[in-house]
Amino acid sequence: MRSNLEWFRTFKEIYETGTMSGAAKQLYISQPGVGLHLNALELYTGFPLFDRTPRKMIPTEKGHLLYQQINVSLQNLEDIEMRFKKKSGEERATVSVGMCVETFQQALEKYIPNLGFNLIMQFDSNVKLTQALENGAIDLILTSEVSTNKSLVFTPYTNERLILIAGRKMDLSGLKTIDKADKEQFKDWLRKQIWYNTASDMKMLNTFWENNFNELPDFLPNYIVPNKYSIIRCLSEGEGLAILPDFLSKKAVTDGCVYTIWEGYTPVETTLFFGRRKQSLVMNEIAQIEQMLREEFGCYFIA
Repeated sequence: MRSNLEWFRTFKEIYETGTMSGAAKQLYISQPGVGLHLNALELYTGFPLFDRTPRKMIPTEKGHLLYQQINVSLQNLEDIEMRFKKKSGEERATVSVGMCVETFQQALEKYIPNLGFNLIMQFDSNVKLTQALENGAIDLILTSEVSTNKSLVFTPYTNERLILIAGRKMDLSGLKTIDKADKEQFKDWLRKQIWYNTASDMKMLNTFWENNFNELPDFLPNYIVPNKYSIIRCLSEGEGLAILPDFLSKKAVTDGCVYTIWEGYTPVETTLFFGRRKQSLVMNEIAQIEQMLREEFGCYFIA
């Protein structure tokens, strides 16, 4: 007995929707057809994948394990299908791009209405974006970490410098009386301030603090907000400190919404890269996106 790819597709939809009827709607097939696929897959694997209840299909332990094993592979197959599928009317290429959400909002979002191709954005960690690039699930990533995979190409395009910024209503009179060369005194002042950070990333604060004081920060931020632009908006209306990349906070600093108060004893800089595969069906579209981003970063561009 050989397995059928559609059985796995059906299993995935049942798992994600929680019902046979929900899976049928997603797959545009009848509910009895869903049942036939599931029964065939359970017969093939030799164990039940769901506990049937009147209102919900509850995955068994084997069902959870199977989903974890097939989910990424099915997503990759669906991505490939979308790329090669014949579309009605004028055919448009589809490009998948991964980066942090703040970079997308600042540098790429405004170009979308005028793109001549389809764009799918993915936001995740450097490690996961690189894995997606290696697996063919994504075409271009912006990352600070390069891979040794020989099928990938990483091209530097900008330097990101971490800076300490202060809120617009911050009282900095106490800072003016401190000699920053006295690390302990300066560090003590910093500890006593209100701090902002994002929910998903402590790396910038940790890196900046460790680079300047040879230790990790021994305090927790007062406010944890969704993203770096949330930090900028909050600081624009009040007081507090945060560590942010210079290019993301540049406009707010220029407009007087926040203030740059320190770049560290030794500036902390990270090189950012474009990452792509050596061979791609959408090479022209990738080149267009790279050029848009180079123009956005302007003087930060690395030749």
